[in-house]
Amino acid sequence: MTRRQLLRWAGWFVAANAGLCFVIGLRYLLNYTWPDAALGIVYAPLAMLGNFTLLLALVFALLLGPLVAAGPLRRTVMTVAVIAAALVLALLVLDTNVYAERRMHLSMFIAALFEPVTWFAAALVFAVAIAFEATLAGMLWRWLAARPSAGGRWVAAALVGSWIASQALHIWADATGYSAITRFTPTIPLHYPQTAKRQLAKLGLVDPERVRQASLLRRSAGVEEGGLRYPLAPLECERPGARPNVLWIVVDGLRPDALGTPLTPAFDGLRAQSQYFEDHWSPGNSSRMAAFGMFYGLPSTYFQSFYVAERAPLLLDRFRALGYGIMAASAPGFGSPTLMDRTVVAGVANLKSAAGLGRVGSNRKITGETVAWLRQQDGAEPFFALLWLDHSDFDVSPAGTQPLPDGRYAGKPEAQARWDRYRRGLALVDAEIGRVLEALEAADLASRTIVLAMGDHGFEFDDLGLGYYGHASNYAQYQLRTPLMIRWPGREPRRFTHRSSHLDLPATLFEELLGCRNDPSDYGMGRNLFRGESWEWIIAGSYHSFAIVEPARIIVSEPGGLARVLGPDYRDAKGAKLDAARVEQAIAEMRRFYK
Repeated sequence: MTRRQLLRWAGWFVAANAGLCFVIGLRYLLNYTWPDAALGIVYAPLAMLGNFTLLLALVFALLLGPLVAAGPLRRTVMTVAVIAAALVLALLVLDTNVYAERRMHLSMFIAALFEPVTWFAAALVFAVAIAFEATLAGMLWRWLAARPSAGGRWVAAALVGSWIASQALHIWADATGYSAITRFTPTIPLHYPQTAKRQLAKLGLVDPERVRQASLLRRSAGVEEGGLRYPLAPLECERPGARPNVLWIVVDGLRPDALGTPLTPAFDGLRAQSQYFEDHWSPGNSSRMAAFGMFYGLPSTYFQSFYVAERAPLLLDRFRALGYGIMAASAPGFGSPTLMDRTVVAGVANLKSAAGLGRVGSNRKITGETVAWLRQQDGAEPFFALLWLDHSDFDVSPAGTQPLPDGRYAGKPEAQARWDRYRRGLALVDAEIGRVLEALEAADLASRTIVLAMGDHGFEFDDLGLGYYGHASNYAQYQLRTPLMIRWPGREPRRFTHRSSHLDLPATLFEELLGCRNDPSDYGMGRNLFRGESWEWIIAGSYHSFAIVEPARIIVSEPGGLARVLGPDYRDAKGAKLDAARVEQAIAEMRRFYK
């Protein structure tokens, strides 16, 4: 027996199990809403086979590679392979059942809800799989021993080709907004297909403007929503007596404790005139998930489904129905990282972007265009305007403005240096917001305009002492808390101290401005901000993970299905266990809007 023989057997064993996983995985397709397009129909089995092949190849390479390298120990290698394959099959069977019932894949979150009978059934499936895999392993070994050439290269080429073809199709589909393919992504577990929208645009292979125009045409013909059920009930609304304008300002990475200094006169002046929410939390530690949460009022786990369906938020649908003119301006652009072009502003024709000009140039360009647009408003029809400003570490500052040393991060040179750069950038952004607010006054629009100003999420400077900087890396308060101020004509300035969230914004506007009577649960997870109801827990998300955030506990669901229970200091909470009741509540919210 040689290493070559073992490797040959291992390759065939992977191929056989890839086929088995494909057959078991066909159950996922029973819950899949098939597209009409032939290419989308072909893509689903290609993606399944390619993904299962890749996952199995990685598992076996990590487990068997060192054993084969150490010595051609057939019995050891085959025993490990049989156990690993049986475990994969048992987990896949369990996952197909979980997905059929909850439209979510297996994770420690889900496992916390299992009854003892579920574990017994899983153990039984594993035992059967062990017996089956042992038989398969022996049969393969004997079959290969009698066949020096069994066509393995062709089988390997077909399996690798399926993965390459599915990835290539997804890259193209994501770049062109072809939802018949991209909608399949959440259907199978551990499926993270590649994207290259920006790279293809740089190479001139995709024209972003043509893609946007095609998206507008698709929306005008009717949106394909796949498996979504949004809203749960039709909106019941009356035309409101007054239709004030809405100016929605978002600043990337804005911390609440960064305001109230000589560097932020525009923010501070606006806050003094506003309803201010002191304990306000974002539903995402990344711009993408924060933007999704603030306009849809839904957890970030729905993002992918809304993205592939190019389903705009009901909030903007209602503004359109009331005759509002809609304009959106974004310094970083509407594509990556926020992907608002196919979610928040899907179908909006009047988009102004300054992507690629650097933070200083893009902010100045976008505020200049917003100011010019405000000057053109004659007040005959109301408007909804979104202004998204970029902010992070800036190496420049406005003329004559320097941050006063505050010693906040004394003893942490890197944190202090980054904090100083952050404050310089904040002063620049504050000046741009001042320009917009002055233009609103000059155009005699301030008394008829609701101004909402907020950060998308927070920004950290190693506040936890764990080496975290920036955002999108944890779910503690420093990356999730952000200010919210609402200057509403006719409402006296007031401070709210309850625990509020961006998720509350749609419900507040639907009830207080847009004349809708629905229970907020019909279209989201939030509630009216002005009722002062504190959140006991919030679902916050990032690119590939999410968390249930409570005042004294953070339950984090990490990529791959692992879960951790942490304290507010983001350290492991000693003796803490997953709260099955809380997890059940969260899962219910994360599946309510699926068919």
